[in-house]
Amino acid sequence: MRWGLALILAGLLHPVVIAQEIVIEAATDTATASLAVDEPSREDIALEAYVDGVMATYRQLHAAPGYSVAVVRPDRVVFAKGYGYADVENGVPVSGETTRFYVASISKTFVWTAAMILVDRGELDLDRDVNDYLKRLELPPGKRPLTLNDLMTHRAGFEESLDLFTPEIAAMDIEEAMKASQPVQSFARGERAAYSNWGSNLVALIIEDVTGETFETFLYRDILEPLGMTATVLTENSPNAGDTEISKNYRVKKTGPEEVPQVDLGAFAPIGGITTTAADMARWMRFHLNQGDLDGVRLMSDASYALMRSRHFDEVPGAPTRAHGFADVPYRNTLFYGHTGSINAFYSNFLVSPDLGVGVFISQNTSDSFQPLSGLPERVFDYFIAARDGEGFYLRTTPPESDQEAAEEIAGAYISNRRVMNGLQKALALFDGALEIGAKDGYLISGSRAAYQRIGDDLWENRDGARLAVVRNEDGSIARLMGGFGSTHLEPVTFWSNPKTVQTALMVTIALAIASWLGLWRRLRQQRESTNAGRWLSLLALLGLAPFIWIGVLSGDVSSVQDLSFAEIFDDWPPAILLWIATAATLAALVGVLMVIGVPFAWKSTQWNLIRKLHYTAYAASYGFLTIMLISWDIVPHIPGIHW
Repeated sequence: MRWGLALILAGLLHPVVIAQEIVIEAATDTATASLAVDEPSREDIALEAYVDGVMATYRQLHAAPGYSVAVVRPDRVVFAKGYGYADVENGVPVSGETTRFYVASISKTFVWTAAMILVDRGELDLDRDVNDYLKRLELPPGKRPLTLNDLMTHRAGFEESLDLFTPEIAAMDIEEAMKASQPVQSFARGERAAYSNWGSNLVALIIEDVTGETFETFLYRDILEPLGMTATVLTENSPNAGDTEISKNYRVKKTGPEEVPQVDLGAFAPIGGITTTAADMARWMRFHLNQGDLDGVRLMSDASYALMRSRHFDEVPGAPTRAHGFADVPYRNTLFYGHTGSINAFYSNFLVSPDLGVGVFISQNTSDSFQPLSGLPERVFDYFIAARDGEGFYLRTTPPESDQEAAEEIAGAYISNRRVMNGLQKALALFDGALEIGAKDGYLISGSRAAYQRIGDDLWENRDGARLAVVRNEDGSIARLMGGFGSTHLEPVTFWSNPKTVQTALMVTIALAIASWLGLWRRLRQQRESTNAGRWLSLLALLGLAPFIWIGVLSGDVSSVQDLSFAEIFDDWPPAILLWIATAATLAALVGVLMVIGVPFAWKSTQWNLIRKLHYTAYAASYGFLTIMLISWDIVPHIPGIHW
């Protein structure tokens, strides 16, 4: 990541001095004082001042209305407080104790912990077929049984399921909602990581079927109440929902913050619906920082907690992966674990490092930038690493020449496997495109990220501490890449799976279609059609441009969809614009089929010259190939009102 000069000055070079200079401004935005002991240590005062400086810079750079932040040590809360506003219009500040933010997928960490509590009690087995536990849903058989170990590491092989965010499915009970949104299993079980919200909610369903009670009942009785997390709420129908207020969420526009609606996950609340405060998240972090103990309260045995923190799948030691649901990420010369989350316009992150003895939670009420979410915990970790080891962790040696060969082997295009693999929604990947990775001077280069240097046989790291690992097939070829938080793999694109193949075919076909129109004036004046076949094929060639004009007009409205909030997008899913583009593409595919059929007639039944016959043949071939690509991406066939 790139950090602005203001951030360097405010938070990295002189954290205490600079932070003290802006403490008056920060104090006006801070709703609650530190929740630490009555007389905080000088160490805690310096740390809080440092975070104040970093947060002041982020607020200036990203204009987020409000943040909820907590920093803890194993034995204490350094602080848990708010920055900015929970309600901009009414000037309501964020409170660390009483303002709830949606933490989205951080909710899953409560599901994983609940499952491990049941493992500790002997009611669940991580290696047993989950169909043995399910009473209201049965999964189809595979080459091997699906286990909790698979689900808790996102290795069930499910494709992404976006339907679960729709109001219609969310309003169902959990059994009906799971059936209505069940995704296709696109990968072999245990083979690779592919993040799955649906698979995570399946664990909540298993917990309900095994205990005979709702997940909410188990959550409150066996986790939240024992840990004293009284401000944490699963849904707004929960008994304690009225005790605290939820922050509004905003889209930051040039004219200022604009409130956006919030989606209710309903049946999928266990994996994304929790709202909580900085103070409660401070307790959750201390619980995990102390390996499952909070001020004498232990929810599972030492052995079961150690099992939860272990890696069941570990293809490349030292790479980011998942440890029973939690992100397990090596960072510089330490390691952290936790989870991120995003829903509505809320972004959240919590990370703890037992090695450094610190945990950081941050949530913001706008989705305009993820940089503060990833940046603050890393800056705090760097603060402690620098104090322990000095600033040398920023230094990098020059890669040996042999690293260039390794980099060139990896260089290429990759695509995330966290996506819909079947049906019309598969085409959404075309808008994201593939990730291009290059090789230069022994480094891996990827977009605007800092270059990656090899630190192991199949392990690379950049100066920001981010790692990238190579997973190989049995024959030694590259199977996929691991990076980020270890929940999703990057697959090497093939000719058919590369979005650029579709884009290139589209551009070539449009160019040949335009060429047909450019030649129309000459044909009308100098070479009029003399055969019926020539007339019909000429008309077909001219009409071939029409579907692309339609697609172009429709694509002009894509920006209006991108401006919609999370709730607005899923209120009418899939977007009408996507359905109409698919309809236009289906019309284009029909033209393509007719043009291919017309090739032999162009050569045998017209009086065209050789150049024109070659042009038509190339045009038909391009159109035909584009049709094949549209079919392979499940964009066609599509008829309005009919779902395949």
